[in-house]
Amino acid sequence: MKGKVTILMFHRVSDTFFDVSLLIKRETFEECMKYITESYHVITMDFLSQNFDKWENIPDDSVVITFDDGWIDFHDTAYPVLSRLKIPATVYLTTGFVSSECSYWQERLNRLLTPILANKKVLLEKVNIVSTPEINLKLKDLISKSDGKPIIFKFIDYLKKFTNDIILKTISELEAFLEEQTITISEDEHRSFVNWDEVNGINKPDISFGSHTVNHPILTNEQTDIVENEISKSKEIIEKETGRDVIHFCYPNGNYNEEIRKVVSGSYKSACTTRAGFVSRGSDIYALNRIGINQEMVSGWRGNFSKYVFTLSLFLESIKK
Repeated sequence: MKGKVTILMFHRVSDTFFDVSLLIKRETFEECMKYITESYHVITMDFLSQNFDKWENIPDDSVVITFDDGWIDFHDTAYPVLSRLKIPATVYLTTGFVSSECSYWQERLNRLLTPILANKKVLLEKVNIVSTPEINLKLKDLISKSDGKPIIFKFIDYLKKFTNDIILKTISELEAFLEEQTITISEDEHRSFVNWDEVNGINKPDISFGSHTVNHPILTNEQTDIVENEISKSKEIIEKETGRDVIHFCYPNGNYNEEIRKVVSGSYKSACTTRAGFVSRGSDIYALNRIGINQEMVSGWRGNFSKYVFTLSLFLESIKK
């Protein structure tokens, strides 16, 4: 760890979520945070960016804590733990989700595909389920070959190659299709994301807010004008709503290219990816590695936090290609 910084990436701090790769349970999260404060130097993203060119000022064994998207459980569950333990963190907000009753499109898709699989025989008799031909073909192929949960993640990964507009259009068409077939969709009874009152209620100076775009599109799929608007508008909205300067950015899904990096570098002082690995003196401040943390990566066979599993997970993630 000498000469390296570990940026940890969290999403959901909750006991349940359909995508367990994004989830760490509340009790495990608290134990993990306690261990980190005892074993590492926890620094802010501000400190990292300010000292990036003077790397010798950054202590060995330094850790930065980050959260993506702005989920409600950051406010309700993670923030009280961080506040009590005096741990700094950066939260990358997707501004279109803040104060919105909408769900993340993966959540919406999960609710739709469960009844689709339960009625697969009826649906496979239909010529068109959605209007985009190649998506329709892929969906029918997945439905015909699968009876379980893997179809959800396979279809999510497949949709990620399309623009955000096409993804949202596909989900809306699936909702309309199920309604036409009088197939019941489970109601979403919870609010997924924070609102601006909750964001502004987090007034600790060591909790900073960064930008994660407006609508969370995969930027490499979008046209230049959309990319520029997503990057600049999100910063503008957060600064207007909070009165705080926004100087850190996070690429949705971790995807970027040199053109996108250049746009980001014009407005921000750092940018994070989802690429696994440590950060060192030679890293690109606009393409920072992070290590995503979930329940499996920090818990032993009994389900409790294990410092040994956590340390091993950091090592294994750092050597991924």
